[in-house]
Amino acid sequence: MKEYRKEVLNVKDIAYMMDPSVLKLDTTLEDVEEMVEACKKYDFGSCFCWPCYYPQLAEMLKGTNTAFGTSLAFPSGQESTETKVYLAHEFMKLNPVENDMVINVGWLKSGRYDLVLNDIKAVREATKGTSLKVIIEAMVLTDEEIVKACELCIEGGADYVKTGTGFSQTPTTLHHVELIHKTVGDRAKLKVAGGVRDLDTLLKMYKRGACRFGIGMKSAVKIIEEAIAIGHDIDISTVE
Repeated sequence: MKEYRKEVLNVKDIAYMMDPSVLKLDTTLEDVEEMVEACKKYDFGSCFCWPCYYPQLAEMLKGTNTAFGTSLAFPSGQESTETKVYLAHEFMKLNPVENDMVINVGWLKSGRYDLVLNDIKAVREATKGTSLKVIIEAMVLTDEEIVKACELCIEGGADYVKTGTGFSQTPTTLHHVELIHKTVGDRAKLKVAGGVRDLDTLLKMYKRGACRFGIGMKSAVKIIEEAIAIGHDIDISTVE
């Protein structure tokens, strides 16, 4: 995905930076269809669902302005590297624009940085030509672990560091955004997922360096309708 840092955001800018998803344990094809209709209406940047619906989602998104995205080893990250690579090759047959992968947090916490790095590198090799986001699940990491995870993501070839899966009990915080942005600088982009349920939170995180937001479909619709209701463009300098 192409990202644009702007001082003034309009409704289309806000819609573009959101990636809605339908990822509840009881998600149906009808939920996926509802998400696609929302994407057609608002022009969200990309969208995600469970892998069993990827063929239908890829087909439904044709002719829209919303990119098709896939998730590897989601949400645990603790599949083997071989499994992640196999899935990456399978998903690439559907021509995704975006691939999000979850690191093995257990390996990171036990200091097996070689395994974490090789995991990312293997998926990067299998997803050439697409945008790779690496999910570090920052909300279960210490600050030191977050910094280390960011460095491994960059060394492994990630285009984005993504804060979380959205499955953690705790949300992404402004501190997480600030720390990750400070660590990666312009070497990688920053995607937030987990806990963004209103426009104010999104804008505060954008001001601190985030450029994409993975958000549940209903929250994404709520946020974009908040932006529409404001009735004018938003000057980021006025955001706290």
